[in-house]
Amino acid sequence: MSESPLYLVVTIYPKPDKLAEATAQLQQMATNAMTEPGCDYQTLVQSADEPGCLTMLEKFVSRAAWDEHMETEHNRTGNETLEPMLAQPSVLRLYTEAGN
Repeated sequence: MSESPLYLVVTIYPKPDKLAEATAQLQQMATNAMTEPGCDYQTLVQSADEPGCLTMLEKFVSRAAWDEHMETEHNRTGNETLEPMLAQPSVLRLYTEAGN
């Protein structure tokens, strides 16, 4: 039995004066993640209702692929760079396909 895909919704709250810098950092992190064989997509979106709030939408082929992603050098250093730009911790939600 193959492992099911893992979907992630990460809500990110940059400091108001760091929004542009955080957006650029997150876009680079998404670009880097897309080079990984286990990453199907990673896209940064912004809400019209909450313009200061960013959301990263992600899909990995499996939980194991996401675990590998979390250990990559570019992800670790990207998160270290991002952390001081945040007003509060990000909210991470993990999802699998319904019925799996």
